[in-house]
Amino acid sequence: MKHVSDFQGCAGRTFRQALVGLLEREYGLVGSRRVLEMLADDVEGLIAQHYPVPERIGSGWMVLTATRGTAAQEKGWPGRTAADYELVTLAWPVLMRTDLATLVGLPPGPARAEGWRALQKERIRRLIEHGLNHPKGPAFLTLADLSLLIGLPIERISVYLQEVRAETGQVLPTMGYHFDLGLKPTHKAPIVGLYEAGIDEAEIARRTEHSQASVGHYLRDYERVKLLLDRKTAPEEIAMVTGMSPTVVAQHVQLVLQYHPELAPHPPPST
Repeated sequence: MKHVSDFQGCAGRTFRQALVGLLEREYGLVGSRRVLEMLADDVEGLIAQHYPVPERIGSGWMVLTATRGTAAQEKGWPGRTAADYELVTLAWPVLMRTDLATLVGLPPGPARAEGWRALQKERIRRLIEHGLNHPKGPAFLTLADLSLLIGLPIERISVYLQEVRAETGQVLPTMGYHFDLGLKPTHKAPIVGLYEAGIDEAEIARRTEHSQASVGHYLRDYERVKLLLDRKTAPEEIAMVTGMSPTVVAQHVQLVLQYHPELAPHPPPST
């Protein structure tokens, strides 16, 4: 006869077993016990992911779920939200001792406002880099996430982020930037800028957190538009020749003219 421990019942009173029983009793999911156990394992995995055991989280840190990046630089599409991607829950360094020291040392008068602005930009940079470099990442925040963490309007976060990108030369990608959401050429500008500075594709990919294939795709389109502009092709004709959308062509034309203003199309002479 198989020995049954006195404590076997205690050991069996687990969340996992309770979930399996709930699925059988309340939802009528009967049949394969193995399938129910696999489902319970997946649910436990999600709980562990979204409610991690605190690892000595100190004052000023905040737990928030972000979007995990993909090595394949997965594209987004209209209607897809952050919740449709793989998620990761991390502790984020929201308010550090250095922040408090900076606040205490802010001078009075007009310089105080500038010091406050610089501090908020540093916090944005720190939060984005924390997600990029985290062992469970790369993890990406949205502008709305940053707004909640820092306590500033989304519009202000957007302005500060653009400023810190310009000042540091860092890409500092948000969730939308990483997945290339929206119509703005957010990816193309830094890639083309590094390309025009003579940086090779592999290094551009490393600096901008892109795959080398994505970098090559952007640059090939850029060169096609530049070549056609050099041949005096009108932008609307470039869209027809290349098969690119007029919006994408306009973005590339803007970038080409930024570095090669001599290629600006001239209006036809009046008759």
